Amino acid sequence: MEEGLFLRRIREEFPDITWTSHRYLTHGWDHSALILDDALVFRAPKAPAYRGALAQEARLLRHLLPRVKVGIPDYTYKSADGSFAGYPLLAGRELDVGAFHQLSGTERSQVADQLAAFLTALHETPKSVARSYGVSEQEPEKDSADLVRDIEALVLPRLSPPEVHVVRAFLTELAELASAHPTALVHGDLGGEHILWDAEHAQVNIIDFSDRSIGDPALDFAGLMGYGHEYAARVLSGTAGRRMKARCGGRGCTSARRHWRRWRMRSRAIRVRSRKATRSSGRGSSRERCGAGLRARELGPLAMAGETSARPRSTSRLAARFDYDLEAISGSGGAPSRTWRRA
Repeated sequence: MEEGLFLRRIREEFPDITWTSHRYLTHGWDHSALILDDALVFRAPKAPAYRGALAQEARLLRHLLPRVKVGIPDYTYKSADGSFAGYPLLAGRELDVGAFHQLSGTERSQVADQLAAFLTALHETPKSVARSYGVSEQEPEKDSADLVRDIEALVLPRLSPPEVHVVRAFLTELAELASAHPTALVHGDLGGEHILWDAEHAQVNIIDFSDRSIGDPALDFAGLMGYGHEYAARVLSGTAGRRMKARCGGRGCTSARRHWRRWRMRSRAIRVRSRKATRSSGRGSSRERCGAGLRARELGPLAMAGETSARPRSTSRLAARFDYDLEAISGSGGAPSRTWRRA
């Protein structure tokens, strides 16, 4: 929605709301936003097809509000035609990697504990409840098959034999560990731009549930790996995985070990997908959005995930030197562009 029209619509729908300043944000993937006096946030879908989805999102969040301890949007303003909605601004700084590294040890522990509690409550939401709020369902088996197919077709022909060995070893072990694909209600885009840290109140706030779905819970740990693999594992240890370990009798349990390994590897597999460019018709299918991309710089984390002793020691260093831009490859059929980096 264009800025002037958006402001006019808010005044027409909610005449009791007044403000002296506003910020208009358009960088969101599927919504534009207006922030009024740093007190209220109004969101409007960029495509009419998402109007119903915004209303369903508001209803689901209202259901989750008393069940989670982190702050989440509470849509108290909804336009009559469903074209936009608003909620009181959630305080805090976006917890991108730079902001995360500025946190104290105590603050990092608080964030980890709150994220773990949030993800436990979210993932334990009955799928029947999620469906009643119009939440779509992913197909993890199909996503995995698509990932393997696209890697075989687009990536492996452009890698060296040692790099191919690393990727194949990872995919083989991933297939063995992920033969069963558990699903749950997931946020779907849980990264630093959607995690806010309110230092004054030591409170985590989570925003933008546009990508919610019934999918692989590992989706919600993939973004946390930007804070480091150990930190993501720490959050996982505070979720339902901890109860699994307790039932199994601790880390020595084979089931518990497979649980940890599967989540770690599934999260890394999700990280090697890259989103494709927005299509004019909207956001596109899940595969178009999460896409076929495998970045060569992820080969090191892939190898660590598989912990394969056969991988060449130099692979991580080589893989860290460049990115394969699969959007360019698949779109033009040409050679991959390389972005050289310091090893």
